[in-house]
Amino acid sequence: MLEQLLRFRECEHRGDLDAYARDVARCGGNIIGRELDAAAEKGYLTVMFSSPADREAFWEKFKQTDSAPFCS
Repeated sequence: MLEQLLRFRECEHRGDLDAYARDVARCGGNIIGRELDAAAEKGYLTVMFSSPADREAFWEKFKQTDSAPFCS
């Protein structure tokens, strides 16, 4: 199992992070944790992958979403 922390900017409220989380889940990321810092407009999703191949497949799909430009 591989764990990765995804950092998102432009998170003024929980709805923004929820939208990013939907894209992450649709692309195959298993979200195991989330944190929102609305004052700093940052959100964090901790994602688990079964294998390196699953992580690579996730990134290929995720790069095509509207959420990808907000992720670092």
